[in-house]
Amino acid sequence: MRPGRNTPGLRPSVTLAQLIDSLVTTVQVGSLYALMAVGLTLTMAVVKLPNFAHAELITFGAYTALVVSLFVNAPPILAIGLAFPASALLAWLAQRTVYRPLQRQQASTYVLILASFAVGLIVRYALFLFADRFDLFDKRIQIPLTVLLDFGALRLTNIFVWVVPSSIVLVGLLSLLLTFTSLGRQMRALADNEMMARVIGLPVDRVVDVTWLLVGGMAGVAGALWGFYTFVDPLVGWLILLPVFAAAVLGGMRSFVGTIIGAYIVAFGENTIMLLLNQWFGLDFSFKPAIPFLMIILVLLIRPQGFAGLGRAAEGGKA
Repeated sequence: MRPGRNTPGLRPSVTLAQLIDSLVTTVQVGSLYALMAVGLTLTMAVVKLPNFAHAELITFGAYTALVVSLFVNAPPILAIGLAFPASALLAWLAQRTVYRPLQRQQASTYVLILASFAVGLIVRYALFLFADRFDLFDKRIQIPLTVLLDFGALRLTNIFVWVVPSSIVLVGLLSLLLTFTSLGRQMRALADNEMMARVIGLPVDRVVDVTWLLVGGMAGVAGALWGFYTFVDPLVGWLILLPVFAAAVLGGMRSFVGTIIGAYIVAFGENTIMLLLNQWFGLDFSFKPAIPFLMIILVLLIRPQGFAGLGRAAEGGKA
């Protein structure tokens, strides 16, 4: 939703339809940001790596779903289902071939961050070559658009029904895994103290491998769902990485409940708040990317721990 530029001196009020539309978009985009950001938070909490190649895991999942929908003519559920193992495998390969060897050489966090940039660039430009070869720039995943609810100002499509419940279910399943399974307890123990986890005999390498598989898989599904919502190109993950990082920062980079809350706050800022600023003050929509930047700066200056500490019980005592 992009209203035209306002006439100088005139500040039209926001209509009810515009406001409701922006809130629907907030819920839809916020659900996608949450699905992307919890994987990023999991990487930072367990592996201690702010993984900038997370963007390419999202893009790889989007292209997997796109190829399945275009060339196999498969239903959306299959496109989503194949995006999970495809991006999970890519994340696992990056861990085995790049991150684990560097960690065994006791590389610093800065080296690992640079390595994640390098991995992301390699995957991104491989996707550029692939997209150029098969003319797959700015393509939409093939799913017929239908209106399921048209009630005055409230209008919901099947894209909303695919995106929001799928994101919520996956985030919920991850939370259950972390809270109630032995694997989740091992991941929380590793996040708390890696040295102690090794001392008490936890299979650290296996736990890290599974972490990367989960992170990659969830990012891949998020990319597929993003391709339902908008278009797919080799930069899609990179262009949405900033708001995803903003959501993780709002969550204190360790709290999953905080990250989920942060994802919806970022989406609310980008959509509803941006609409109000445009209508009331004439601020152009080109300033929209500045909102996640501003959120990151404010959180780091005022409350670096973000929402960490909220929902402590839900995370088994971890925040």
